[in-house]
Amino acid sequence: MIKDSNEQDSKKTETGLRTVQRAIDILYCFTLEEQELSLTEIANKISLAKSTTTRLLSTLEQNNLVVKDPLTLKYRLGEGIYYLGYVAGKSIKIREIARPIMEEIRDKTRETVNLYVLEENSRVCVEQCEGLQSIRHIVKIGEQLPLWTGAEGKVILAYQSLSFQQKIFEQVPSKERLNCLKEEIEKIKLQRCALSIDEREVGSAAVAAPIFNINGEVRACLSVSGPTNRFTPEVVEKYKLLVKEGAKVISEKLGYRE
Repeated sequence: MIKDSNEQDSKKTETGLRTVQRAIDILYCFTLEEQELSLTEIANKISLAKSTTTRLLSTLEQNNLVVKDPLTLKYRLGEGIYYLGYVAGKSIKIREIARPIMEEIRDKTRETVNLYVLEENSRVCVEQCEGLQSIRHIVKIGEQLPLWTGAEGKVILAYQSLSFQQKIFEQVPSKERLNCLKEEIEKIKLQRCALSIDEREVGSAAVAAPIFNINGEVRACLSVSGPTNRFTPEVVEKYKLLVKEGAKVISEKLGYRE
């Protein structure tokens, strides 16, 4: 029986796609907690025979996507992955990624939605979707604002190194306010969001959530801001969920994996 050539090509394509997917599955086995894995551990993670896993690892190793330690015989991600991640990071534009998500949140809340990035010792608003109500909170694009006050500043500060935080702490005008800030930073890291009411500006409030990059660093945040009188406890809880989910989606599009 002679098989149809189209059928043979289709099967070859299907086999090729399955092989590519398995190779991708191997790469995603590695995490910050498990940076080195044995052949057995990898095979178990992707539910694949050791012989097949070995062949895939060999190809990945030839392309410098994984490296095998000659002493422990364990595998880790290779420099090729770092290079691809660097190129991807340079080509990804956070504003382009965030904009549709910001517009969606703006439409749901009718409040102003902001995207801030860390710039030296300050935060800068780089994108904004203005609120749909006649009275709304507006921040100038490109304006530098402090990190020690405001939901956006605090949520970025919470994920920086201790040495960096110490430099920012020196800017806080009073010891009492500094102590409150330190306590709040710990809560922010647990809740993954921050709130400010009449803090940087009397009459304005904001809810913010951190955006993680491919390296797990926080260099940006997403926020909803508006007049204080509209930020009731019930509304704040709703906004927290929205900005956390929005920030999560942006983080994943930037390459971040939990």
